[in-house]
Amino acid sequence: MRSFPKRRDDRCAIVKWHRDPPHSYGGCTLILPRPPRLGGPCSILGKPRLVVKVSPPPRSLPHRFDEAASEWHNLDWARNVDGVKRMRPIQRLAQATVLATFLLIVLGAILRAVAPTAACPDWPTCQGQIIPPFALEPLIDFSHRLVTSIVSALVVLTALYAWLRHRQEPWLLVPSLIAVVLLAVQIALGAFTVTSSLAPTIVTAHLIMALILFGTVTIIAASARWIGDPRRHPTFDGFTLLALLTASLTAGEVLAGALVPAGGTTCASWPLCGNGFQIPSDGLASASVAHRILAGLVTLSFLALVLRARWARPGDRALHQTAFSGLGLLVAQIALGAGLVRWPDLPSLVPLHLVITTAFWGDLIALAVLAGFPLARADQAPAEVSSPVPARSPWREAIRAYVNLTKPAIIVELLITTLGGMVMAARGLPPLGIALATLIGGAAAAGGANAINCYLDRDIDSLMRRTRRRALPRGRIDPEHALLFGMLLGGFSFIVLNTFTNTLSALLALAGLLFYVLIYTRLLKRSTPQNIVIGGAAGSLPPVVGWAAVTGRIDLLPLYLFAVIFFWTPPHFWALSLLTTQDYAQARVPMLPLVVGEDETRRQILLYSILLVAVTMLAASSRTLGFIYLPSALVLGGGLIYYAVRLVRERSNARARQLFNYSNLYLALLFAAMAIDRVVPIAV
Repeated sequence: MRSFPKRRDDRCAIVKWHRDPPHSYGGCTLILPRPPRLGGPCSILGKPRLVVKVSPPPRSLPHRFDEAASEWHNLDWARNVDGVKRMRPIQRLAQATVLATFLLIVLGAILRAVAPTAACPDWPTCQGQIIPPFALEPLIDFSHRLVTSIVSALVVLTALYAWLRHRQEPWLLVPSLIAVVLLAVQIALGAFTVTSSLAPTIVTAHLIMALILFGTVTIIAASARWIGDPRRHPTFDGFTLLALLTASLTAGEVLAGALVPAGGTTCASWPLCGNGFQIPSDGLASASVAHRILAGLVTLSFLALVLRARWARPGDRALHQTAFSGLGLLVAQIALGAGLVRWPDLPSLVPLHLVITTAFWGDLIALAVLAGFPLARADQAPAEVSSPVPARSPWREAIRAYVNLTKPAIIVELLITTLGGMVMAARGLPPLGIALATLIGGAAAAGGANAINCYLDRDIDSLMRRTRRRALPRGRIDPEHALLFGMLLGGFSFIVLNTFTNTLSALLALAGLLFYVLIYTRLLKRSTPQNIVIGGAAGSLPPVVGWAAVTGRIDLLPLYLFAVIFFWTPPHFWALSLLTTQDYAQARVPMLPLVVGEDETRRQILLYSILLVAVTMLAASSRTLGFIYLPSALVLGGGLIYYAVRLVRERSNARARQLFNYSNLYLALLFAAMAIDRVVPIAV
């Protein structure tokens, strides 16, 4: 690298750059073969193509190419003399690929609307001919295949160019290579779609893969346009996480929408389903309800994204334009969704709804890229812009902090009762797929509720010795990140349960999350000593979720399971509150020992323990459970009352701890006895 100028004055400086012609910097004209890349090699071959006028010099003339490149970037080097922005070849290729892929999806939607059966029943020819017959349906099908060829060429060219010229830019190279793989899968699915006579499963997979490919090429185009700007640098904050959450919810909405038959005939009203909100009775109705619920969540999440864009990303005009464009597409999408239900016989609404959905999906992908690479503020030093942002903590510590937010010990307890509900519903081991999906979805729902609980209680957690070592009080996670993490887990839970089990179990899990967060944490915990009694309903739902996941309905036995956990919760947590009275007093949480005194709390524990044992006998008296369960419940209940009596008499923390520990064992063994009784039924 040579020193940078050979001659200098107040307005112009002649520089020599290897074999290229002299360049002028300052008030004169700067002629370059291409825009210089910050940190790139200074030797550039080729003929001069770009003319940039620089006047006056922004700072003192730099002496090395790296500094000059930075200056040229800051002076908007990507403009010609007439002020029109000049695109790099990778930008042209990527944008052309996005437009062609979008056209491909549009033609596919039109084809399915006008030709319910295959217009070209063979592949790759059409009715045995290279050129199809001159009729509407075969011509649309042929156009769809022709655009597929164009998309294939563009995807391969983009990947090849990224490999040759942008190998050091992973945000361009990696999506370009992934797009080639997705394209191959998409072509194979297209062939299967034709040969299978438009089997619904293959058609749905073909559509989903097309949307994934469209999202991938949108990432390439967005990266080519914005990530090369030295004023943008990668970051991961609350706004970025909200953008990713919105994109994830939209992906779930599109997946559910792909399973809904055209016209929305499974749900005859809008925005709810049927006369009020009816529980779906089949898979198609479940998909329709899930689609509408996810659409509502997407709307709320995207509105939050738009509202936060102004102050979270001030001055980022590209992000603001993308956000408000998406808002218009969202409004159109909702209106078309309502129109599909109101006018189910209007065939043009189906492809139009898919086209708007595809455009909104692409807008969200571009918005997520912009959120992850924000525009640096004007007062930020150039060195900070061009240098990567150091991580505040190692990945292992970050993962540990997020796991801590979910309260794994509580999740394990809830999953035990969930599994018990599934085993009792199936009268044996439930199907492996349903069991795994229910446990994963239940764990995500519980973890999301606990994470949001940590966010809402972060002020009092820092005051209590028992909770001050959690991730938020120690500052290991930003509160905003914790809230969005909990919301993301809740949305993931609903998608998993609704997709792999049924809508009823997904709604029950979502109801438990909302009840725990809004009713218990937000409304009851700091206002009444009965917070544990009423709030226990949230923790009583997991066995009902497990039962509903297997059977698709709610019977009498899961209601007994709900009642058992509901009456088990007060003595369990009041025993814990006796051990942490000072913590709750310092945090000003009105737990029962602080309001009525410790002696009265011990008596309440004994009364609720007796009531709990009585509730456990109801299941045996109604003959829903048999001979194995009855003696087990009596023995376990006798042990619980024994520890409660000792707590009332001896009034010590040691007895309170014994009762707390035994109550955990009591619940696990009681559910085990119920499950064994259902698997090996012996009448009373």
